[in-house]
Amino acid sequence: MFHFLSQKRLQSRGFSSGQKRRKLNETAISEMMRSGWQISGLLFAVFAALVSFWIIFSSSSGSLFAGKHLQTFIVVTVISATLVVHWHVSLPQTFHQNSRITLILSVIMTQLMLVKLSEYVATTFAPEGGFRFLVEPYIFAPIVISLLVGRRHGTFAVVYSSLFGGMTVEKDEAFTFIIFSMICGFVALYLTNKVRRRSRLVVAGAYSGLACVLLATTMGQIQWPAFSSDLVEWEMVAKQALSAILVSTVTAVLVSGLLPLIEAAFRITTEVSWIELADLNHPLLKQMTIEAPGTYHHSLVVATLAETAAESIGAGAAMCRVCAYFHDIGKMKKPAYFVENIGDGHNPHDDLTPSMSALVVMAHVKDGVDMALKYRMNAEIINVIMEHHGNSLIRFFYHRALKQRDEIQRQVGEGKAHEEDIPEIKEESFRYSGPRPRTRESAIISLADAVESASRSLQKPTPKKIDELIDEIFKDRLNDRQLDDAALTLADLATIKKSFSATLRSMMHSRIEYPKIEEGAEKPKTKTKGRKSSEIGKTGSDQDGAKSPNENVPIG
Repeated sequence: MFHFLSQKRLQSRGFSSGQKRRKLNETAISEMMRSGWQISGLLFAVFAALVSFWIIFSSSSGSLFAGKHLQTFIVVTVISATLVVHWHVSLPQTFHQNSRITLILSVIMTQLMLVKLSEYVATTFAPEGGFRFLVEPYIFAPIVISLLVGRRHGTFAVVYSSLFGGMTVEKDEAFTFIIFSMICGFVALYLTNKVRRRSRLVVAGAYSGLACVLLATTMGQIQWPAFSSDLVEWEMVAKQALSAILVSTVTAVLVSGLLPLIEAAFRITTEVSWIELADLNHPLLKQMTIEAPGTYHHSLVVATLAETAAESIGAGAAMCRVCAYFHDIGKMKKPAYFVENIGDGHNPHDDLTPSMSALVVMAHVKDGVDMALKYRMNAEIINVIMEHHGNSLIRFFYHRALKQRDEIQRQVGEGKAHEEDIPEIKEESFRYSGPRPRTRESAIISLADAVESASRSLQKPTPKKIDELIDEIFKDRLNDRQLDDAALTLADLATIKKSFSATLRSMMHSRIEYPKIEEGAEKPKTKTKGRKSSEIGKTGSDQDGAKSPNENVPIG
């Protein structure tokens, strides 16, 4: 309360705007909810209990565990324990994320419910049989988890939804169900690799249905009649094949429609959504083109560098592009204090002390986070804004501060200044607050940002100069331990270097230097159709890099 009153007094005197910086609240309870072992253990226990009850109450009289309640609880608990061990050993990075655990277990449970629903529909509308294993939505869980969490996590959905689903069908059908579920699920996983458009999901669903038809033919579920057979038999086979393809396609369409809702609920951004977010018509980007055009161009170049490098090592290329667009939005608060927006005009840092200049530059990270929270951007973009400088040192102003201190010390030695005038220079005061990059994508954008900024100082860039510049920046980041928290190997860094070098060479290639024509010298005669040689150049300019009077852009 006293802080509120003091803020009000400052605001009335004109020393405060009254605005509060938005910040991500972090408490012990929220940390436990997000990654606590207590919550994850509870989630797995609830999942095992729900699956057990579902199998007990949905199994038919002829199923393997009909009437065996205790055996059902024991078997489901053992299978769930293998799921926990398998997950912890294979994918530890998501095993401690309770939101991911909730998502995957919920989707598997939904798959089991959809299987029983499809079985009910098949037996109700086609009691003569023949459709039992053709109308099961085998691909629902694999596609959802593959798109939202990753293909390696999708294998959990395929294996464990098949095992649990096989416990609900008749004894003599359990093996057939597991075969259909696993093969169709893995086909769907293969077809949904790097899906960047929703239409690809529909195509993947249709092909998965076709695979189901081929599998049903192999296992005798669809018996193709001879060419001389009755038309009724061919009609039955056509219905069976069409139903398998139609159910898989409808399942893919259902997943496509549910994806935005699941993404919003679990704060996950898929490759499809990253492509949609790459629209340059976002209000912040349009504002940047007006208020900080130099920063806007810088962000576009960083996006190209980062996206190409991410593709070369198998990281999230679309995510890198979008996050690079927004990584410097905080510079719009004070665009004139950043070199890409200064140009040839007055440099406002000439009127500030080095420590004040460092504070102004460092503030763009916090301002960027504030703007991103205001526009409700997703967590990945906010993390990149916070991490793209890590806790690195602003060397330019730090060295300027050291030089000023040395100069004052020299004046003290000459008796022109007092010892009290010597400033205390702390390196921590010239470092960003961090944190350091914690993902591959964030580290790539951090490196691309540094490389692009440094490349502007190259005079007559050559491949050798570009490679030396990139090597120097990478060594500096490694020595400063800025990449310690990012999951990048030395092989990844070598590949990123090559990608940066190739991209910069294509951007900074030298143009052909055209010879100048001296005044009074005879101009070379050129054959033209319909125009005299003396008329050439009246609407353009000499081809020496001068500006065209009509277009005001360099020619060549």
